[in-house]
Amino acid sequence: MLIVDSLVKSFGGLLAIDNLSFQVKEGIIHGVIGPNGAGKTTLINQLSGEIKPDSGTILFDEINITCMNVHLRSAIGLARSFQITNIFLDLTAHDNVALAVQAHAGHSFKFWKDARKDHKLRIHALEYLKQVGLEKRADFLAGQLSHGEHRQLEIAMALATRPKLLLLDEPTAGMGPKESSAMVEILKKLKGKLTILLIEHDMDVVFSLADKITVLVNGRNIITDKPEAIRNNHEVKVAYLGEENIDA
Repeated sequence: MLIVDSLVKSFGGLLAIDNLSFQVKEGIIHGVIGPNGAGKTTLINQLSGEIKPDSGTILFDEINITCMNVHLRSAIGLARSFQITNIFLDLTAHDNVALAVQAHAGHSFKFWKDARKDHKLRIHALEYLKQVGLEKRADFLAGQLSHGEHRQLEIAMALATRPKLLLLDEPTAGMGPKESSAMVEILKKLKGKLTILLIEHDMDVVFSLADKITVLVNGRNIITDKPEAIRNNHEVKVAYLGEENIDA
């Protein structure tokens, strides 16, 4: 589904992504982890089209998207939750998702009333809300929802674009244990229905969800393997804990 080959990105004298290569198979959850400054944000910005690499290629579903604009990536099935899902806080959760459905369907954009009057569009929107457990909050203003519910709503809006690959950047950031657990359950239900690239700081979340994990250190891929192999890898432990702590 996704092939990253020899990707390089520098910002002045800082080499953020260093000859990075890895592949993401269709239908799995592929985690990307690494210590602070490893290049995770730069990577996802390149995958989504926010920034262009200095060299290397990105193939998505056999299409070269290395220099493709953001909106064109969305049109061929690549979605990034926070990038495409600016929530309208003064609209209901239902309205927010209905607008995302409308935009993907290519309707002319004639403001909120049209989205509210389109019965088919509203039915589809409610289905996406159900997928993330927000159907009972459909008529609440987005501004009344909790932080965790905002993240759920963002994912519902991303799903409304019917992506083949969903890029999730820290989906549990700022959540408490209960909200984080709810998000994990939502993502587990999506597993196998679409391909997910998950960047996440919470190791418990990553290891409970990911089929494969890529570990970045200083912009390089030091290992891509199954979660069990990542847990026991000496180089990964050194990257997170330091050689002195490992030896101790």
